[in-house]
Amino acid sequence: MDPVSAVGVAAAAVQFAEITFKITKRIAVFTVLRDVPDAEGPKTFVERLRNQLGLLNSTVQRIEEGLTNYPEGFRDSELLELSDYVSNLNRHARKLDELLTRYLPNDDASTPTRLWAAMKSIGSDLEIESVMASINQLLPLLTTFLLTSMVFKGRFLFGTNAEPTQRQPTPSAIYQVSRYEVRHFVDRPGLLTEIGCLFDNQATQSPKIVILQGMGGQGKTQLALRYCANVRLQRRFGYILWVDASSKASTLRGLEEISKELNDSNQALLDTDARLAFVRRKLTTTNLSWLLVFDNYDDPSAFDLREYIPNNPLGNVLITSRSTDAERIGSMIHISGMTEDEATKLLYTQLDASEDVTNRIPVADIVRRLGYLPLAIDQAGAYMKAEGVPLVQFLSHYEQSARDILNSVPNLWEYTESASSEHGGETTNVVAKTVFTTWNLSFGLLKPDTSTGHLKATVLSLLAFFDEHEISEEYFQAYCSTNRPGQQQQPEWISLFTDGNGQWSSGRFDSLMREFARLSLITALNVDRKDSEYAVISLHPLVRDWINLRQENSIHRANFMTFTQLLAAVLLLELRNDHFSFDWWFTPSSTQRRQLHAHITYWMRIFGRYKSDLQPTILTSESEGQSVATSSEQLIVKYLYYIGLFKNSLELSHWIWESCDISDDQMLQVKFAAGQHEVESLESMDLYEEAKHRSREKLQYWKTIFGDNASYDDMRNASVVLLIRSLLCTINLQDKQEAIELCRSQLGTLQNNERNMPKRYEFLIDITIAAGLLGQGDVRNTTLETILNETVRCNRNDFWKKIRSYYILYQVTRYAISYSDDYDIKDQLSLAVLELAAYMGEAEYFQSRILRAAALSSMEMFIEAEAMVRDCIARFATMPFSRLLYGDAYETLGNVLMKQERHEEAYEAHSSALLQLNGPELQNHRLRVLDECASAAKKFNLELADAHSTLRLSLLKKTEDWGIIIGNTMDLYALKVEIGTETAAQDGLKLLIEGLELYGVEFIHETDNVRTHPRQINATINLNDPESLQGLAEDGILQKALLEKLGGWYGFDLLIRMAYELLRTADATAAEQAFRLAKAAFEKANDTGANDVTNFIDMIFRYMELHFKVDRDDQSVRDVLDWARLQIREKLGNGMKNIEDWWKTETKILVELANSAKADVGEETRESEEGETTASEGTTTNRPPSPLSSTAQSSKLPVTAHHWGESTRSSVMQRLAGGLSRTRILKLPPLSSSKRSLTLRRGLKSVQNTAASPASPATVRSQDGRMVEVLKS
Repeated sequence: MDPVSAVGVAAAAVQFAEITFKITKRIAVFTVLRDVPDAEGPKTFVERLRNQLGLLNSTVQRIEEGLTNYPEGFRDSELLELSDYVSNLNRHARKLDELLTRYLPNDDASTPTRLWAAMKSIGSDLEIESVMASINQLLPLLTTFLLTSMVFKGRFLFGTNAEPTQRQPTPSAIYQVSRYEVRHFVDRPGLLTEIGCLFDNQATQSPKIVILQGMGGQGKTQLALRYCANVRLQRRFGYILWVDASSKASTLRGLEEISKELNDSNQALLDTDARLAFVRRKLTTTNLSWLLVFDNYDDPSAFDLREYIPNNPLGNVLITSRSTDAERIGSMIHISGMTEDEATKLLYTQLDASEDVTNRIPVADIVRRLGYLPLAIDQAGAYMKAEGVPLVQFLSHYEQSARDILNSVPNLWEYTESASSEHGGETTNVVAKTVFTTWNLSFGLLKPDTSTGHLKATVLSLLAFFDEHEISEEYFQAYCSTNRPGQQQQPEWISLFTDGNGQWSSGRFDSLMREFARLSLITALNVDRKDSEYAVISLHPLVRDWINLRQENSIHRANFMTFTQLLAAVLLLELRNDHFSFDWWFTPSSTQRRQLHAHITYWMRIFGRYKSDLQPTILTSESEGQSVATSSEQLIVKYLYYIGLFKNSLELSHWIWESCDISDDQMLQVKFAAGQHEVESLESMDLYEEAKHRSREKLQYWKTIFGDNASYDDMRNASVVLLIRSLLCTINLQDKQEAIELCRSQLGTLQNNERNMPKRYEFLIDITIAAGLLGQGDVRNTTLETILNETVRCNRNDFWKKIRSYYILYQVTRYAISYSDDYDIKDQLSLAVLELAAYMGEAEYFQSRILRAAALSSMEMFIEAEAMVRDCIARFATMPFSRLLYGDAYETLGNVLMKQERHEEAYEAHSSALLQLNGPELQNHRLRVLDECASAAKKFNLELADAHSTLRLSLLKKTEDWGIIIGNTMDLYALKVEIGTETAAQDGLKLLIEGLELYGVEFIHETDNVRTHPRQINATINLNDPESLQGLAEDGILQKALLEKLGGWYGFDLLIRMAYELLRTADATAAEQAFRLAKAAFEKANDTGANDVTNFIDMIFRYMELHFKVDRDDQSVRDVLDWARLQIREKLGNGMKNIEDWWKTETKILVELANSAKADVGEETRESEEGETTASEGTTTNRPPSPLSSTAQSSKLPVTAHHWGESTRSSVMQRLAGGLSRTRILKLPPLSSSKRSLTLRRGLKSVQNTAASPASPATVRSQDGRMVEVLKS
């Protein structure tokens, strides 16, 4: 897709946001009427208007963010579709704004009376209602686009600030040059003004001296040249003189050249001394003010420049230098890089490119990568022009060819330097100055040819492997103390940082870093240690590139291996392990976390270059008296996983797995850990099937390696646990049963004692999870009770035991929240989990707070629950937590809001949770949240609920879990019926056809009905071939197919509903065929329970009610009643007594219909009398919920595979409560504190808004050809 077009659509989205904000702000004046009596109708309409606009605006904003973040990721067709949606939205929004203008009073007339009149007018304006209906029709379309084209294709990243900052070019930014004034010079007026002010304010100094100090390439010489040009125009100085001070020899030559300019009387100056003396005398005695510039005085240790500065109060000296030591001479101005505006302007001018929106982002990225260094930017621009490299391709080109780019200059190049500045000789040659050569002088001053200088150069080389920001002394100090097997002594460069006893010396570290700073080899140095116990330094990114590029490959690779160990040394100090269960975690500070993330990210880039030539580096440490072996790379794998870079951890762990030689016992331990992390990384990337496949492979591999060796039992068990966890992650229910069997097998090998408790708890918890997913409530209840009993028996109080208790209690608490009505149990358990979380990491702490919020919500303490979960979400924005934790928080928030009937807000929260679940494979969590989105949307927008439910069903079809699929198919069918439009009716018919196919029954009533069937077809109902229907119910195949029970449904229900829908959609002939076939098949069916019989007959009665409206045949009604009575007697026997109330209600209504036909009462009169009869009879004549109603569907149709009995639930929780009273390790708070917290039960409720679609009439053709208007619902 054209990015320009994407920006155009995004701009249209922003325009819609502006219009809706304007409308929302205008109708906010009605809030003063919240207490006005008898205003519920208009207030509800206006409130619904405000909520719907807010929901639309939020959806459009998400789409706009996705367009801005990923403009190249959309096809033209997607863009065209989205552009049409947004254009229509803007058109309707403008129309709505115009209509509201009619009624909204002016500010001076905003009295309650006028506002009330305006609100009543708005609420009754049909045109406004029509516009809002048009807008609402676009909401499900936009939501579907958001879900299918952005979220589930990975194009939307929640929680990122992707929109580029708008940058306005600074008027003063122009191009910068060096040595000669050229048209590309970039004016930096602030610095030029500062130079002038320093000269003016040095009244007592003779002469006045200003130093421009900064690293090479920052434009110091440019600034000096421009200052000279400015003061020349101002005629401020009589003399403006320039000296190249890059060496003593060049300084002398420069002064000699000045003597020629000043010798207007042609005095005989025979040698250098005479000429120098003349210049000093001339400038000391003159009555004219003068400016003397010493350029590139970068090595103050080579000579003292003050010896050549004349003493005259009218004198002004400007010095450019890289060295901070020059500060002793005069007032110093530190020159840093250009601002981003100046840098981008420089590159635009160099390239003669326009500053349009297509160039803005790549130009900003380029100058940022070049560190805003003027010389580098000018070089890059010259290279792009010479080589024809497009802006958008430059950075990738730079990463491949940085050496060529940093060395390349055009033939005519204004940046030059004296050759002596690099080689130190007396030559007068001038060479081109490049980024690559500009730091050679500073590096030469380290004297790398000497032994000490060589060690300093090695340290500088190691610094270049870090990210340029925040390189901490901690890495070097930790490395100094790390045990590296096979390495008898520390590397020589460590001696630069240690004292005579071999102990770390921060003072010696600071001394070397100060030397680097004086030479401008590092850009920042903080050694005050106020905020940290370690010194921190920074590099310029191009200095880092220069150092890396100047190293030979073999040396660079060896230094990279040392850098790997530097990172691992810090990680090893922050790693915590539980050797009983192979659990581990890191404990870095926020500063360490930030630094490590940046350094390891850069490490991964270099690792890709050398990984084929490297081997894992073994590290060992002592933990609880045991020698633990790992590798530097494995520690990095763990940290990559810890911070959520799962793709990188997968790549690196696979490399370790392939690279380890298990003949070495330490390498075997490293290989084992690498295999574990390989599978865990796949699971975290939602690649569950691949994770399952690899975990099986690795389990088989270790069984082969370990054999019956008991010393490897822990590792063998850990491999089984890994496979179990992989099985639990997939969507396949067969995997859950396998997981239960594996857990039971492992439990059979473990003695039930305290020592084995950590291992046993792993398997017991996994059984509860698998049993819950399978709907095996008894298994889950029994296992949870076993867990509780084992927890009670454990009375140790050490650290790892508390961690075990945390995980156990977490699972038990989740169970209690979902299935217990005991508030005290929920309160005590959730508080206990929160207390134990203090021993865990940050992720567990926030996980426990989210669980506590869920407990508060289940206790009807909604205000407290909402506040707690919102606080967690706010804290997540500042910390790198996993997507699942974000999703859990938003899902919990949505559930809290749903209980308060704040449905629009709940939908927003559940949608936010959904955005975190956009992995490549289907997962149970995503299906659940989709269902929650649909449930919330049902309360205010049925079409929006339809979009989510349809998507959920399409995803479920990939699972082949037919019971869940049929359940969701019928849920969606009920929703289509509730929507009530003709299109929805047709969709409902298709859903019933799909449902029958799940039972192996093909249903054909259209000539073009060609479908791919999900299951094998055992029977075909072809309404286009009436002869084929003869005897179809007699052979038993149809009955056998329809009697299969899927998700609580029989196929007979679908077949009779199919007849009803065909009749409702004006296909009376096909409806009658399906009706007769359903009756005939049901007559032959055996083994049907009471509920199945009454459900089917209930649908028979619904069909007859609708059919009676078509032909008013009272005899057919009586025949059906006789048939139903006969079926009940045959299939239920004496069971008729148990359904007498239901039978009386159902037959009463049908009898009244038949009697009304005999009395020749009109349709409207009949319906009126029916309503009066129902009202007069009270509860006796109230019909049970229709099978077509959403309430009935929800009560009879399980959405998931969970089935819990109320009696079982109560008895289990009673046993749990008794067990808790015996538990000592929980340290539960007194009941009084929790009871006091129960006094606040629920928060404020917002007005419930519903957007019901009016039933539209459908024309139904009866068998004799008469046409009758029949209401659908």
